[in-house]
Amino acid sequence: MLATGSNSFTSYRLSIRLGADGFSFSVLNGLDGSVVQTDRFPVSKQAAAADVLRQALQKPYLMDYRFQSTELVVEGSATIVPLEHFNKSDMLAFYRLCFPSQQASVADMQYQILSSLEAVMIFCLDGDILRIVQECYPDVKVCCADAKQLEHFAAQQGKRPVPEDVEQRDIYVHFDEQRFFIAVFRRGKLQYAASQDASNDNDRTFLLLGIWKALELHPQKDALHLEGATKDLKKTLAEYLLNID
Repeated sequence: MLATGSNSFTSYRLSIRLGADGFSFSVLNGLDGSVVQTDRFPVSKQAAAADVLRQALQKPYLMDYRFQSTELVVEGSATIVPLEHFNKSDMLAFYRLCFPSQQASVADMQYQILSSLEAVMIFCLDGDILRIVQECYPDVKVCCADAKQLEHFAAQQGKRPVPEDVEQRDIYVHFDEQRFFIAVFRRGKLQYAASQDASNDNDRTFLLLGIWKALELHPQKDALHLEGATKDLKKTLAEYLLNID
């Protein structure tokens, strides 16, 4: 089935998000990016992800929209390398070095260039999943959830210029239900970026403070910017770190 959309003059974007526990569809207004409709499709141990996705893409309501673009956003393990050191032929070897327990092949490897950061995000996507989406949306754009989050953090950092005489690093953290993504900038330059699995505030506190110590961040001078943190987590972190917003 090739999705063509309705005859409406309003344009929409379709965002398909792939996570460890299933898929979600978000229909977005093509003009302002607001969410028009969402749908979630969990994947159980008894059901193959490819089968669940194939059935989900047959949902009749998808034909009610004219999609000007479609994106497939991949959550999961990803790593970042400087653009000057990136080589497609080395992707699988580098990915396996960073994530030795992950099952991946050359055909599964994907990358996303982050031009503003002069970096490349390397991630993995099951080839069967991509082919199923392309059957309905041949021009689908594949992107990494961590890369999108990092670009968002970079944009936020651009709005916070630090005077030359001030020695401060900005640490951005976005929390989801099962993981968090952290990025550290110094004078607008990316110094560190990584995701961590953490489904509760105790684990989030332990891992975040561990990263803080490993990177030798200052508990008073360096600024922590939080997205999606619970009130309890903010309160706990405030016991150790002074500059939080």
